[in-house]
Amino acid sequence: VYQSSARVDVGGDLYDFVALGDGRLAVVIGDVLGNGISAAADMAMAKYSFRVLAREGGEPAAFLQAANDVACEEIEPGKFVTLLAVVVDVGRRVVSAASAGHPPARVVDTHGNVAALGGTGLPLGIEPAQEYAGERAWLERGAVVVLYTDGVVEARRDGEL
Repeated sequence: VYQSSARVDVGGDLYDFVALGDGRLAVVIGDVLGNGISAAADMAMAKYSFRVLAREGGEPAAFLQAANDVACEEIEPGKFVTLLAVVVDVGRRVVSAASAGHPPARVVDTHGNVAALGGTGLPLGIEPAQEYAGERAWLERGAVVVLYTDGVVEARRDGEL
C-alpha cells in the first residue's frame, strides 16, 4: 500500500518488489528529490531500472552500484534518488540490505528489539562509480523487516517534527 502523507496525486516516493528465480525476494523503497511530474518521471525511471537490474540476482550493494550508473546518466544534474535495496532469502532466513542515502531497514525480533540494517551510502545520481556497502542479518522465526521513507521520521503536527 502506498499513501502519501502530503495528499498529492503525483510524487517521488517509490517501492517495488520482484520475486527472483531462486526463491529470494528483491525489494526497493526510495524517494526522488522534488515533487510533481518531474519527480514522478524520475521515480518511474528508478522503478523500472530496479525491475531490470534486480532480475540479475545480485546482492543489494551491487544492485545500487548499477542503479547509480543509470541514475547518473538519466536524471538531470542537481537531482538525486535515495534508495534502499533489500533481498530476502526466506529459505535461509537471511536478509541483505544496502542504502543509497535512504533510511536503513529495521529488523524487529520477537522480543521487540530493533536493529538497523542497510548502512549508508551516497544517493543515486550524484557521483558516478560509487561503491555501496551491504549488510546481512539472520531472521529468527517471527521477525519483521520494516522499510520506510523519510516521511515517517519527518512527519509534522502543527508545524513541529
